[in-house]
Amino acid sequence: MKKHRAIVFVLLALILGGAFVKANTNSEFLENGFIALYYHAVRLEESFPRVNPMALAITEFEKAAKQSETAGEAQLMMGLIYQYLDRPGTALGYFLEFAQLHPEEIWVYSFIGDMYAAIGRLPEAEESYRRAAAGSDEETVFAQAYVGLGNAALERGDYAAAKEAFEKALDSAGDYFDARLGLGKALFFLGDYDESIATLETAQLQAPRSIALLYYLGNSYQAAGLHEQAEHSFARIGELEGTN
Repeated sequence: MKKHRAIVFVLLALILGGAFVKANTNSEFLENGFIALYYHAVRLEESFPRVNPMALAITEFEKAAKQSETAGEAQLMMGLIYQYLDRPGTALGYFLEFAQLHPEEIWVYSFIGDMYAAIGRLPEAEESYRRAAAGSDEETVFAQAYVGLGNAALERGDYAAAKEAFEKALDSAGDYFDARLGLGKALFFLGDYDESIATLETAQLQAPRSIALLYYLGNSYQAAGLHEQAEHSFARIGELEGTN
């Protein structure tokens, strides 16, 4: 699981950083930083415990951040690293600096919104998500922003608004698991149990081991009077928790 998460993180970093790095192909610090991220993705530290690829990546990107021509992309990479390390407050600062250096890259406000949400600053999170949704040209980032708005609405108990946001996310990216899970939650809280079940059963095909999904699916089954199916979902949760 850790290896899978590391690979996903490095792929995201390469995708987001790629457009900037093309313009800075002679940046030794950026190149070294990406090489270090690759070493982390292949878990080099497991074979060589004295090597810390993430620390090496941070060191190289910090050097790149001191150079005006590579400061923006370095700030972005640092934000992604600290987001991956579950340090949202630190990541937020780097994403905000990137946004200041590259105001045209509106999509970054989806990540800014995620970091605000992670530290409990919901109004700033929603403002950031709205900014991303209104100004971005990237469909997947539209979806991420709408998922953020949906989750914020769930936190407020505004389930109709959450449903609308998650539906918009699915319109932008039909296979977005987080959007489908969120929609299932919103439908459950709205009392539309049949639709909640249908939505969550579809999501289950994407992530059959998701405990959060099984929890809401089980509760939707129970609310709809499908007790046998509910028991099966709850039993599956117990099995998964026992293997973690």
